[in-house]
Amino acid sequence: MRRVARGFLITISIINGIMGLVCAVLLLLAPDGRNLGMQVLLPTIATFPLADTFFRDFVWIGIAMLLGLGIPNLLAAVMLLRRSGMQYVVTLVAGVLLILWCAFELLYMFNVAAVGFLVAGVLAVVASVVLRASASGGHN
Repeated sequence: MRRVARGFLITISIINGIMGLVCAVLLLLAPDGRNLGMQVLLPTIATFPLADTFFRDFVWIGIAMLLGLGIPNLLAAVMLLRRSGMQYVVTLVAGVLLILWCAFELLYMFNVAAVGFLVAGVLAVVASVVLRASASGGHN
């Protein structure tokens, strides 16, 4: 069970870290969203809170994606692979950030991918809590 949970955390951290980094860079390179085919979402993000300040284009979403998804997940992957003592704390934080990202996204624009990532975030949080508890018990 621990091996499966750990493997899941490594996999999801690598996937989310790479996707977060790549998507953030693509949004920052083309703030109108054309690199990801997201131009059609500009009217939707114009309805977000503080739209006049942060959501005229995808710049702030790209920055948030980099800081909230890309970097935390890549850090989690590195810490898991190095078996750092704080690995499950970082995976827990990355999982919570993923849940928050998906919840916000689903609030404004329902899509199946966000539901899938929300489930992955919940599973990552559960796996992190379970593995952290078992590691604290000296079973690491």
